[in-house]
Amino acid sequence: MSGFTERARVVAPAPGELDRDAVVLILLAIGVVIAIRYGGLSSTTGWLTTTLDSLALDGLADRFDRALNRSDHAPFNSRMYWGLFRWVVYVVPAVLVARFVLRTRLRDLGLRAGPELRHHAPLYLGLYLALLPLVVAAGLNGEFQDTYPFYEPPPGVSFWPRFYIWEAVYAGQFLALEFFFRGVLVHGLARRFGPMAVFVALIPYVMIHLTKPLAEALGSIVAGIVLGFLSLRTGSIYLGAALHFAVALTIDLLVLR
Repeated sequence: MSGFTERARVVAPAPGELDRDAVVLILLAIGVVIAIRYGGLSSTTGWLTTTLDSLALDGLADRFDRALNRSDHAPFNSRMYWGLFRWVVYVVPAVLVARFVLRTRLRDLGLRAGPELRHHAPLYLGLYLALLPLVVAAGLNGEFQDTYPFYEPPPGVSFWPRFYIWEAVYAGQFLALEFFFRGVLVHGLARRFGPMAVFVALIPYVMIHLTKPLAEALGSIVAGIVLGFLSLRTGSIYLGAALHFAVALTIDLLVLR
């Protein structure tokens, strides 16, 4: 455990005092979970048109409503909304908190990159190969087949370019997700909780999976723990994001009709 504690130096507040940074991060996590649940699903876009209407931007509200609900490409557009919403919610407030509350470099919140990542790559590849039988089993499961892929072109419609654009956005939201949960939350909370920060960050992470198949929700517990400790150990979320997307892409390809 010494490798983890070197990166996760605990700075305890004075007796009886709250740790301001930890409180802000926990409240941020709660806010993100609420935003994802009530504003970030493909079925919860009404707030956007309602907000634009209230700002007297009726024309823009109608365009968004048509694109997301009435257009021939509404399924694709709503998934673009889903992915881009997560980028904004995971990244923007986290960067602001890092800059003005934690007052630390993003590099110290899981964004370390460099030649040393090559040394860790075999470990992540090994994890992917170890998970592959479970991923294949998931791809054969009816519940996963009913859920994934989130976007699939209608019959007779070419996969190019929309499916590829979707997968690129999908990959990007995994990077944003890992930055938030295994970067800002884990590394930010580690100052107060040490390696226990992995388990604190695990709670909101599992919560965003409660709309997914039960097997995936249970798997998110293991994934959150493993990727959290690896992020603490390596100081980087990049390979974790790559692993996360590789698993998701494999399931998508397995269940494509």
